[in-house]
Amino acid sequence: MSAVSLAVVELSLLRVIKGLIMRIRIISLITYFLFASLGLADFFSKNENYFEKEEGQKSLIGFLSSSENNSEAQWLLVKNKIMNKEYRSAKKNLKELYERWPNSLEAPGAVILHAQILKDEKKWDSSFNLYQYAIDNYINRLPLYGEVLAQQYDIALSVMEERRLEFLFGGYQVPEMAIPYFEKIIINGPKWIRAPEAMFNLGKCHQLAGAYEEAITAYLELTLIYPEHDLAEQALWSRIECLKELRKKYPISPQITNRIIIASTLYLSSYPDSDRKNEIIFLRNELYNFQAKQMHDQAIFYEEIAKNDNAALKTYQSIVKLYPKSKYTDDALNKISNLESKLLRKQNGNDS
Repeated sequence: MSAVSLAVVELSLLRVIKGLIMRIRIISLITYFLFASLGLADFFSKNENYFEKEEGQKSLIGFLSSSENNSEAQWLLVKNKIMNKEYRSAKKNLKELYERWPNSLEAPGAVILHAQILKDEKKWDSSFNLYQYAIDNYINRLPLYGEVLAQQYDIALSVMEERRLEFLFGGYQVPEMAIPYFEKIIINGPKWIRAPEAMFNLGKCHQLAGAYEEAITAYLELTLIYPEHDLAEQALWSRIECLKELRKKYPISPQITNRIIIASTLYLSSYPDSDRKNEIIFLRNELYNFQAKQMHDQAIFYEEIAKNDNAALKTYQSIVKLYPKSKYTDDALNKISNLESKLLRKQNGNDS
C-alpha cells in the first residue's frame, strides 16, 4: 500500500473517531440536562459537598431508596432504621432529609446524627466536614453548640493519634494531618472552654512535624490569650523545647540563643516554683557560657589573626563586663593585663 493510501486511511479513521467523540459529548450533555431537570445533577459529583435543593425536591437517593413526603415522616423513618441498625440506609435517608427540607425542624438534628454515624465508622474527614456543615448552616439552631465542637475536637485528636499501617513495625503517626482540624475548631469556638487545648494540640502537631516556628506561634498565642490556664506553663516549656531544636539546626545563631534566654527568663519569673526550675537554670548557664565563648573566640581572632590589640582588648573587657561569672573571665582578665602592658610599652617606645 502506497504512502498516499495510508494517509487517506489515517484521515478517514481520524474523522470517524472525531465523530464518535462528538456523539459521546452530545449524549453526555443531554443526559446531564435531563438529570438536572429532575434535580439530580449532583449525581455526577463524586465529592462530599452538601448541596441544598429546593424545598421538598427529591434527589437521586430519594428515587432509589425509601423516602417519605415530609420531614417529620422522614425523621421517623430514620429513627426506625437506626433502631434496627440499618445504618447504611439511614445515612441515605438522613442526607435526603436535610437536603430536601433544609429549613425543617428536623434538619439540624439530621445533619448531626449523620455526622455521628460517620464518626462511629471512623470516617474522620467526612464526619468533621458534616459537623462543620451544621455549624455553617444551623449555628443558631444548635442547642448544644459546645457538644458539636467537642465532637470535632474528638475527631481531631483521633486523627492526630491514629496509627497508620500498624501491621508494619507498629505503624506510624502523621499528627500534621490534624492541623487543619484544630485550626478550624479554634475559629469555630475562640471562647470555647476547650479552645486552649485545641491551641496546645495545634502547637504539638506542628512540633511533632518539625515545624518549630509554627509550633512556637501556637504556644505563644495560648500563653498570651490564656495566661492563667493550666496548659500555659506546658505551652511555654514546649516553646523553649522548640527553640532548643532550632538551635540544633542553627547552633551559632545569636537570634535563637537570645530567644531562648528571653523565653527561659519569662518561664522562671512566671513559674519560680516549677519542677523544671533546675533544668531551666542549667540551660541558661550553658547559654551564658556559650555567649561568653563566642565573644572570647572573637577576641582571640582580633589578637592572633587580625593583630589588632586595641580591638582584642575591648572585646576581653566586654567579656568581663557582660559575663563576669563565665569560665572565660579569668583568661580574659589575664589577657587584659598582658595587652594593656603591651600597648603601654608600644606607647612608651613611640614617645621616646
